[in-house]
Order: sequence, then C-alpha cells, then structure tokens
Amino acid sequence: MKKAAFIFKLLLFAITAQAQVSFKTIVPQMPVVSGESFQVQYIIEDGDKTMNVKPPAFTNFRFVAGPNIYLGSVSTSDGAKPLSNAVYTLEAMRPGKFIVPGATIVVNGKLIRSNDAMVLVISKEEAVKRFNKENGISNSDYFLRPGENGYEKIRQNLFVKVMVDRKNCYVGEPVLATFKLYSRLESKSDIIKNPGFYGFTVYDMVNLADKEMVTEKVNGKDFDVHTIRKVQLYPLQTGIYTIDAMEVKNKVEFSKSAVNKKTEQEIVEGLFGNNDTETPKEGTEVFETTISTEPVVINVKPVPEKNKPANFAGATGQFTITATLQNSNLSKNEQGFLEIAITGRGNFIQINAPAVQWPVGVEGFEPVVKDEIDKTKSPLTGRRIFRYPFVCASAGTYKIAPVNFSFYNTDSNNYTATATKDIQFSVSNEDKKKLFVAEHKTSIAERSEKADRVAGGIVVLLVLLILLYWIFIRKEAVTTIPVSQEPAKPTVEELLLPVKLLTSGEDKQFYTALHSVIWQFTGEQFNLSGSELNKRSLVVKMNTAGISSDTTERLFHVLEQCEAGMFTNVSLEQDKQSILSETKEVLEIIQPPES
Repeated sequence: MKKAAFIFKLLLFAITAQAQVSFKTIVPQMPVVSGESFQVQYIIEDGDKTMNVKPPAFTNFRFVAGPNIYLGSVSTSDGAKPLSNAVYTLEAMRPGKFIVPGATIVVNGKLIRSNDAMVLVISKEEAVKRFNKENGISNSDYFLRPGENGYEKIRQNLFVKVMVDRKNCYVGEPVLATFKLYSRLESKSDIIKNPGFYGFTVYDMVNLADKEMVTEKVNGKDFDVHTIRKVQLYPLQTGIYTIDAMEVKNKVEFSKSAVNKKTEQEIVEGLFGNNDTETPKEGTEVFETTISTEPVVINVKPVPEKNKPANFAGATGQFTITATLQNSNLSKNEQGFLEIAITGRGNFIQINAPAVQWPVGVEGFEPVVKDEIDKTKSPLTGRRIFRYPFVCASAGTYKIAPVNFSFYNTDSNNYTATATKDIQFSVSNEDKKKLFVAEHKTSIAERSEKADRVAGGIVVLLVLLILLYWIFIRKEAVTTIPVSQEPAKPTVEELLLPVKLLTSGEDKQFYTALHSVIWQFTGEQFNLSGSELNKRSLVVKMNTAGISSDTTERLFHVLEQCEAGMFTNVSLEQDKQSILSETKEVLEIIQPPES
C-alpha cells in the first residue's frame, strides 16, 4: 500500500513539473526582407536551466548563427520563475510565407515541442514601398535616406541610352537612332556633347524643343523617359561607322528629410556653363555627375552589283515617278514648267534630279526642288518634286521622252526600274513677248511666280556684278604677270561677298545663293562637275584630301541648313549672319590662304 502511494506521488510530481514548463517559439511579427537576417527565439519558462534545446531543420532559410543562450527570470503571481532563451540567427532567402518549425527539449524524461510559427518574407522593393507609405514619402526617390550613397542612387535612377533599329544596312537605307534620358530624380541635365554622325546624312525627327516625355517601367520601377533626340541616318557610302557617345552633365538634388514630392527634370543643351554657383536649398544636397551613351557601330553594306540598272543613282526604298506639265499649250519664248514627282518612302534627301531628255529646240534649266515629307515616319514618307523651267523659240508639237528612275528595294532585295509616260505639248506661232493682253490678265499666282523669278534674277545679277568687278580689278594686275602664270583664285571672302549682300533680304534668296556658292567652291576645289556634284562624291573627295571628319560634318551641316531654308518654312537654329560666318570658317579650312 505504501509502495502504491509512493508511486502515485511520484507521478503527480512529474505531471505537475511538466505542466509548469512553458516552451514557446517566437519570430518577428513584422515582415522580414529577403536577403536580410532575423532571429528566432525558443523560450523556456520554469524549466531546468541545464536543459538542451534541439533545433529543427530550418528549411527555406539559411542558417547564420546560434544558439546563443540567455538566462534570466520572469515575474509571475506565484513569484519569480527561471527563464531560458535559445536564439538562432537565420537569413530569409526569397519572398513568401514560411513556417519556422518548433524545437524540442526533454523534461523529466518527457519530449516537449514548442509551437510552429509563420514568417512573412517580402522583397526589397516591397519594403521600400511600405517604408514610403508609412512615412508619407512618394515613390520618387527624392528622399536620400540616412546611409544611402547619393552617387550610387544616381547610377540606378538616372541614365541615358541610345537605341537603333538596325546595326547592318545598305547604302541609302536609314538607321533610326533615338537618344533617351531615363530619370526618377530631381535633376537638371545639360547636353555637353552631341554624337557625331560622320558618314551619314542626318534628318532630325524629334529634339529637345519637342519636349517628348513618357513613363516607362524599368526593372519594375516607373521612370520619366525624355526623348532628347531622334534622327534618321542615311549612310553615304560603305564602311563601318561609329555613332559616338552623347555626354550629359547632371545636377541632382536630394532632400535630407522625408517629404512627399514628385520629381521633375530639366534638360538643356550647353546652357549651364562652368560658373553655375547656385546655392542648394535648405535641407537638400546636390550631386554632380556626367553620364553618356554607349558608342554604336553601324556596318554599311554596298548595294548588290548584280542586275544594277545603268541609271541607278543611290535611291533606296519604294518609289513611283510621275511627270506633269503646268501648261501643255505654250507660245514662243513662253516659260513652261515640267514637274517630276518621286513618291513613296526612302532616302528622299539623297535623291538627285532625274535627267530629262529635252526635245531638239527646247532649252531646259536646272530644277527647283520641293519636299512634301512626313518627318514622323521612318523611312521618310511623302514625295520630292523637281520643277524644271524650259522655253522653246520655235512653234510646233514636241514630246518629252519618258524620264527613267531606278531604286533598290531593301524589302525585296532587288532593283526596280520605272519611268514616266512621255508628255506632249504644243508651241504656237505667237511670240510671248508680244502677248500684252495675256500678260495683263495674269493671275495673282502667276504674278507671284514671276516675282520669284525676278528676285532670282536679281541674285544672279548681283553674283555677276561681283564677279565682273573681281575680273576687272585684277585685269591690270594680270598684265604685269608673265603669261605662264595663272591668276590667283578669289578668296573665300570675295566668293561670299554677293551672299553677304543678301543677309537682310528674303531667306530663300539668301540660302539659295549660299548653297550655290558652296557647291561652286567645292566643285572647283575637288574637281567635281556634272553628276559628280553630290554629297556622296564630295565626302569621298574630302576624305581623300585629308580633310578632318569634323570639318566635313560642319560643311554638311551648313548645306542642310541651306536646303532647309530653300525648301521649307521651318525656323532654323542659326541666323543668316551666323551661318555665313560658319561657312567662311569651314571654306577657309578647306582652302588655306596662299602664303
């Protein structure tokens, strides 16, 4: 009986001891960030301080350290009770909800297991969003948090990129290049170096003045994306060319306090200067940095020689050609106009005037070129119109033979030869000079056209007067020079004098005269004439003569400005006096003064 009572007391003691031991698993109640460490605690209340905790297998976590044992006590209504805390350090490996298993201990020969606990692991991006929301901060990254590196933050949130639609193309086939600035910061950006486009004719589609901006996601973050420049590049000849870097200097402002502010960007070109000493606003810090695009290599291939038409002159794309007469019934000596229109898509800006076979007795003149092109599309889409004036001194019926035109189609990789229909017109015996009544009834449009011809005649007359003046001034000097010695060439300043007289006149007259003088000068300087007077031949000659690519690019820029002034009504980036000075500098580099 005594033995049974003893056993009963022993069991009661064991049960009481087991009931008094509390074993818990404690994990962070806040979300844990992926890639960062956190602690798991296994707490034993009122247990034997010498008891050993057996940890579980920490699946889904990386073990870092532990256990670290901390001993203490906790106050209860029954008095102080001993407390043991086994702490393990783990690292969250990926976002998600994960179970941290309970650990086990042995109490009075009995195995006891703590509870399982759940841990929420979130990504770093989600952590930033939660932090911003809790502190009233927008997603703008304007706030520079304590310990953050400003330059590293700029590197991740401000950059420029260049994108091209192709890196391999044929001569005359356009390459679309787009330069963009991506920003999530409060920034002021200054374009300090534009890329060079040596070897290409350049057609601008979008620039800073267009203020083109959209929002794009990059690696899950919203960026303000500004199109700095968008151009179509039409290669002039075969070879490997590099679109070099665009460089942008930046001033980035950060706030040192948690404020809610939408970031804004300002982009200019060459306006900040080196003496900008603007004092940062209170509570902000300004960082300066320079970013640039990566150089892009373009491989320009020659168009195939096989099946190339004899009259192929470099047109690439898809085109049709038509011919019309303004008036098919003319009088003797009356000026007529033949319009040749090339319509489609492709390298319009490199298409030269087609050759017209004028009938015997008809005198044709150089055409005026007019473009009707949609600059928002690549390749350029629209039409180029060549307006040829002509006169005929004898009555009769005349027929203009078909005008031939051929192009290389990069879509089908073959050549297409096409031609206009032949055109017939008649000339009456009446002499235009005697048709006073007809001239008296000239329409307003015809009078305007006549005024343009008169203005053009004035330009020619001024050029002739200057040339005559130059000839006679040198006549006396020539008489004193031995016959075998050639007279000196006119200086660049003398060549440009007739153009200088037009700076205060009509824009189109000025740019037409300057365009003509440049081609006259380069033709004589590099021995170009006839069909060789084109940009493709000129760039080859200048390269052979050792003219620097920078000088070549400057000359082509002037020619493009002239063509824009001749054929469009756009506002040009340089005034007439400025472009005249630029022309003088470039031509004097090409033709150094004689010693």
